[in-house]
Amino acid sequence: MPRLAVEEKEARREHILRSAIRCFGRRGYHTTTIDDIAAEAGVSKGTPYVYFESKEALFAQLHDAWDCGLTARVDAAVDRVGRPARSPRRVLEAVIAAVGDHVTEEGDLCRVLIEARSQGAYDGAVANQVRSSDAASQKSLAQLIEAGIACGEWPADTDPQLHARLLLAAIHGLMAQWHLRPGSFSWQQAAVALAALRSG
Repeated sequence: MPRLAVEEKEARREHILRSAIRCFGRRGYHTTTIDDIAAEAGVSKGTPYVYFESKEALFAQLHDAWDCGLTARVDAAVDRVGRPARSPRRVLEAVIAAVGDHVTEEGDLCRVLIEARSQGAYDGAVANQVRSSDAASQKSLAQLIEAGIACGEWPADTDPQLHARLLLAAIHGLMAQWHLRPGSFSWQQAAVALAALRSG
């Protein structure tokens, strides 16, 4: 396939994804149809199916795009934390602040994912993706807490799995609050406060 055709196809696919975000943001994930997305994108009703086999597949791409963008942002933030004696608590602060930056810059997509997450139990494909993403996040946070326990930044009797679950719940709660009242709190201050929490 000629390069120009490939680039045009990728641009059309991205345009459909962005149109989906706008539709989901206005009407909600479950109410929006593929026909709505096609109308928003200004393409024929069948065009989205050229790129995505279903609304669930389209959502999966949005979820993957969110995760990839967040992972890159978190990795960059962690790299900026001092070396060689990297403090797990400072790493946790950097991770949470990076989440806040991502939520702020990708507001429409974040709103869609929050809404889809709340309805995930009713949709197998969405639920599986949310569970998988959460499991990976919880595992990474638990490893970070374990490292912090080892160097004395959290008490020795801290349960890493429980602490990671509490942190993840707090981060998701902050994401939801941000969208109810954008700019109502500082993600940086929240990151410092959450990293300072102790359990056990």
